[in-house]
Amino acid sequence: MNKKRLIQLILIILIILISWFFYNNYLRKKMPETLSTNPFEKEISESKNLMKNIVYESEDSAGRQYIIKSEQGVIDDESTDIIFMTNVSAKIILLDGTVVYISAQNANYDNNTYNTKFEKNVKLNFLDHKVTSNNLDLFFDINILEAYNDLVYKNSDITMYADKIELDLISKNSKIYKFNEDKVKIISIK
Repeated sequence: MNKKRLIQLILIILIILISWFFYNNYLRKKMPETLSTNPFEKEISESKNLMKNIVYESEDSAGRQYIIKSEQGVIDDESTDIIFMTNVSAKIILLDGTVVYISAQNANYDNNTYNTKFEKNVKLNFLDHKVTSNNLDLFFDINILEAYNDLVYKNSDITMYADKIELDLISKNSKIYKFNEDKVKIISIK
């Protein structure tokens, strides 16, 4: 290769590199970066398995009905039984006919066991009992409902602040926990 061709090749490569740099830094429109650090929201925005207006209705062997609805959901790539849902509402109809209502911003629903983990702005209504928390886990396989993280329980008589509440879906008995040295804080409404 002669000297003239080598100089021409170097100049062409240099022009291409400068053009690429100029385009990337000044001409290309940059996409706004999302500020979300929630991996759940990232999973939905990047998914190819996006479903809209989801409704699952099921009945367990004991006869309890479970209906869960969501604006949208994504099937987990690793386990097709798990569905990541957003803007979720659920209804559990117990054997005696009483209804438990649950709503949350996000939920992970297992299509086989019906176990569901609700997250963010969780609200539970059961008779005159109202519970708000950041997390609520519903375990149909062991008949337990657990609400925790920033838990507030209200009924017609009291408002209570605790770390965790556990409700047995069969007996309807509940246990209330406070994990640190403080006692459960109860405020009488009457």
